[in-house]
Amino acid sequence: MNLSFERLFNKALEKIIEDYKEKGESLSEEILTQAIHNSLDDDLFNNIAENFYQILKDNMYEPLELERLIHTEFRSRIKQRWIRPLALFNSLIIIIEEICTNDINKSNEIKILDENTSEHSLKYYTFMKLLAKQILLAKEIHYLLEGGFADAALSRWRTAHETKIILFIFLKYYDNDKIMNELLTRFNDASIVEEYKECRWHNNSNDNYFKDLKKNYKNLLKKYGESFKFDYEWARPIFDSLSRRIYFKDLEIHVRNHEETLSFYQKANYQIHSSPLGTFDSLGTIDIEGLESPPYIFGPSNLGLRIPGQLEIFTLYETIVTYLNATPSIDTLIYIKTLGKFMNEAFEEFERVEEEIINDELSFSEENNV
Repeated sequence: MNLSFERLFNKALEKIIEDYKEKGESLSEEILTQAIHNSLDDDLFNNIAENFYQILKDNMYEPLELERLIHTEFRSRIKQRWIRPLALFNSLIIIIEEICTNDINKSNEIKILDENTSEHSLKYYTFMKLLAKQILLAKEIHYLLEGGFADAALSRWRTAHETKIILFIFLKYYDNDKIMNELLTRFNDASIVEEYKECRWHNNSNDNYFKDLKKNYKNLLKKYGESFKFDYEWARPIFDSLSRRIYFKDLEIHVRNHEETLSFYQKANYQIHSSPLGTFDSLGTIDIEGLESPPYIFGPSNLGLRIPGQLEIFTLYETIVTYLNATPSIDTLIYIKTLGKFMNEAFEEFERVEEEIINDELSFSEENNV
């Protein structure tokens, strides 16, 4: 589809000049400007835009279907190439979801009140909410990898990594009821602070729900102090000696030093915040001597799936293993061993497929340069 309306304008301009030449009249800049205004007014542009809009809208389903077919074909090619690591990844997700489902069914921290109502302890409810979020994130990342969107998958992995660290904070104090209850209560209350900060810009001050929300927000600041409005202040009980604000990095260091994922976490930040590096760099391109990716990519790629795939598998594995180790048993030991086998093989398969693709691209490039 050619969208060059400027070319139409230039043709109209040429016709005006030719008409004046045929008449033998001189064409001053003032006359030319007036002629353009007479020929191309706002109504004309509005009419062209309206007609163009209607044509595109009347035919919008055809390109949509074409795009769907192209993407379906592309996803099919990705599955052929990456089928084994993606299948192993998916099996890991299914097993972990089954473990959590079984845990819910046999948990003593859930009381069934009636046919439609149950009561969960705050501790169990928070843990399972974090685990459920991890499983959902893993499914999203798996879907993005199947579609060839490696940068988006890495961005979602960042959320999975943060969720894991928060769960690790709670699990570190699993047997310390005092600190655990304080952290859980503050974490739950922090959600009210976040909701208020989100809603304050677009809610009517006369709305009863917002009035209650604002009241609860102010009561929490009175209870915990003004600093509670900042991120991660729910973790203050374990950072009492820290005089400054708490940052996510402090949570990471508190549970362990995650230097092995630090560079990838920063890379994900660049993608999320559209930094200069996030703009120019992409996992879906090849940066190897002898190979050159297209300068502009408008869609998915079968490259770059290894890094987000391995990162998410490792994060998901660590999350469930740390949770299971909080209440060890023979069953949990078998689960951990089984999951470890899936993780190790998935790592190897992601590595193998990426090497195959790069080698194939190098061979193809050498053949074309001979």
